[in-house]
Formats: sequence, structure tokens, C-alpha cells
Amino acid sequence: MLKFCYNQFMQPELFKYFKYFKPVKVFLINLSLIILLFITAIYLGIYLRTNNLLLRTARNQAASYFDLIVTTRSWNAHYGGVYVEKKGDVKTNPYLRKIGVEPDVRCEDGRVLTLRNPAAMTGEISDLTNSKSGVKFNITSLKLINPDNAPDRFEEKALLEFEHGKREVWEIDRKAEQPALRYMKPLFIEQPCLRCHASLGYKLGDIRGGISVSIPLRELDQTMKTNKVIILSLSTITLGLLLGTSYLMARQLVRKLDAAQEQLREISITDELTGLRNRRYIVERLKEEIKKTKRSEKPLGVIMIDIDHFKQVNDTHGHAFGDAVLKTIARRIRANLREYDLVGRFGGEEFLVICPEFSFDATIELAERICGIIRIKTITEGTTEVSATVSAGATVLNKEDINIDSLISRADNALYRAKEQGRDRVVAL
Repeated sequence: MLKFCYNQFMQPELFKYFKYFKPVKVFLINLSLIILLFITAIYLGIYLRTNNLLLRTARNQAASYFDLIVTTRSWNAHYGGVYVEKKGDVKTNPYLRKIGVEPDVRCEDGRVLTLRNPAAMTGEISDLTNSKSGVKFNITSLKLINPDNAPDRFEEKALLEFEHGKREVWEIDRKAEQPALRYMKPLFIEQPCLRCHASLGYKLGDIRGGISVSIPLRELDQTMKTNKVIILSLSTITLGLLLGTSYLMARQLVRKLDAAQEQLREISITDELTGLRNRRYIVERLKEEIKKTKRSEKPLGVIMIDIDHFKQVNDTHGHAFGDAVLKTIARRIRANLREYDLVGRFGGEEFLVICPEFSFDATIELAERICGIIRIKTITEGTTEVSATVSAGATVLNKEDINIDSLISRADNALYRAKEQGRDRVVAL
């Protein structure tokens, strides 16, 4: 069951929505285990309870058989036994003569009647019920008149327990050829019983033996097997529904949480105004690219770009237009980069471009192209139209750069020189 649940609900592809919420995996697995244990406990309890009730029903049935036999025996003993015609396979009970009772009488019409005492009657009833339903009765004792009624292992154990005060013994016997429920209660000496048993030293109220009832378990076992199949089927269906529902609900929840988490992550690394990556992100990526470049020994170009006279644009046309200028220039820079190049807003009107595997000349060429594109295209917002230019400082990573600061400082110095030399130009160091 555990393997089935794992295979159905715990496959890695089902967790594709848990990119940022890995603890939810643990929660869902723990929830599944709790559900599994809970459902198993419930249905196991139902199964055991049902089987116990079935066994108690069989035990009550055996007790009813016992009471019926005892009542029938009492009726027989009350009349001193019952005479039946001796014919066919009806034979005389020879053990009655041993205790001084003559079993046979001859009628005036010549028929011979023979006495059926309670013990003989019980045996004959047992033969009838055994042939029809497999139910057997046996009257036995530790002091026997008829050796054919000697107790078996269960009966002897029960008789000994009766001597110590126990009044009922039953067990399930599956070692026999036909599994059966064995049930036994004691018989007490009553006045009619003394006719046959006084010679053995019994007195009123003594335990003279007991009657055992044996009920075959074929039908009960079949019922238990059917019950087991039903319980397993219901538990599997219930478990599947609960685990499936839990997974679907968790997946929907986590999809929404992941979407929100992705949005928050995007916000945390994105400049809100320009849509470019922010300074913190672009600096971290530059550190990563420096490590890659040092391992691969391939070039790495860096360009620092600054908008010329941006303060004047803000003062003349307002901050709203200044924001439009920033966004337009950001789009133009990004449009001229390769897919794997990186650009981010480094400061107020400064942008940092990272160009993996770009040589010194290629970096300068890219910076010149960006400056040219921005120069030749005016920026329009509403009725306002201006021409904008940018200055750029270009450099590449060299062996003397021990950290990111020296590389950015060199690009910044190149940008400063471009500003000093009249702006709208590229200076490379």
C-alpha cells in the first residue's frame, strides 16, 4: 500500500510547481502518511471488529445449540428416558445394563422397545445434525460409563477447567482437518440423573461432565474472506480519493503560492521604472561571470553607460518625461544586445552592460553602436520631443582584476573620461 501511494502521488514530476516551496513537499508527504495511517487504522479496526462479531455470532450459535440439547436432555431425563421400537439399525445400549438398568421391554404385541437415555439421545441427535450441517455434539466426562465418549484434547482441557470453577470454554480449532469452533459447558447432576450416575458416586449439584458443540467454520471463513476483500477495496478507494484530493488541493495552493513567489522574486531583482535588472542583481551576475571567465579564460566585456544632461531634461520637461527618457533608452540598449548579454540599471541614469566572451574591440564596437542608435533617434512623449545622447566607458576583464571593484572602477573611469571629453562618445580603458 505504501509503495502504491508513493508511486501514484510522490513522483518528482508531480512536484514541478514546488520550485520555491520545497517544504510543501515534506508537508504533503507527511499528510499522505497520516492519511494512510488513519485510513489503515479505521479499516483495520472495522475488519477486526467485524471478524470478532462473526466469531461471537458463531459462539452464540454454539451456546444456543448447547441450551437446546440440555433442554431436550432434561425433558428426556424427566420421563426417565424414552423408549423407541427396536428395529432396523436401532440397537440396545449395552452400557445401561452395566449400571443396573434394563434397556429392553417386550410389548404384548411382540414388539421390543429399547430405552434411549439422555446420553444416547444426544449421540443420535449429533449424528443427524452432523450429516446435515456438520454440527456435532459430544457428551463426555472424566468418569466414563461409555468409553466411546472419551474426551479429546479440547474437551479434557475444558473439563479440568470446569473443576476449577470455569463455566464456559471455547476456541477456534484450525489444526483439525475441518476447522471448527469448539464450545463446551458443564453438566450438573440433577435428580433424574441419579438413576444412571449414582453408581459412580455423583451427588446432586456435582459436575458430572459436559457437552461439547463443534460448528464447522467453512461458511464463516468464506464470510471473513469476503469481508477482507471488501475492506481492502473500500480502504484502497478511500485512500486513493483522500490522497488524490489532498494532492490536487495542495497543487492548486502551491501553484498560486509559487506564482506569487515568482512575482516577488522578479520584483526583487527588477528595476520598477525601466524593467531592467536592478543594481543588486546585475552586480551579483557580474561576480558570477567573472568566475566563469577566469575558469574558461575567455574574454568578458563591461560597458558603463550614462545619459548626457539628464538633470537638464528633468528640470526642463519634468520628471515624468525624464522617466520616459530612461525607459526608452533602456529599451534601446536591451534591443541591441545578444540574448545572453546582461544589462541593468546601475544608478539614477547609469546602466551597466555585461558581455560574456566579448573581446576588447567587440566591446568598444557594441558601445559605439548603442551610442549611435540613441543619438539618431529622438524620444517622443506626448507633444514633447527631444534628442538624447549617452556617454559610455568600455573595458574588459584582465588578469590584474582581483575582484569586481577594480573592473567596475575601470569602466567608471572610462565613462568619466568620456564625459570630460565632451560627452556622446565612448572611451575604452
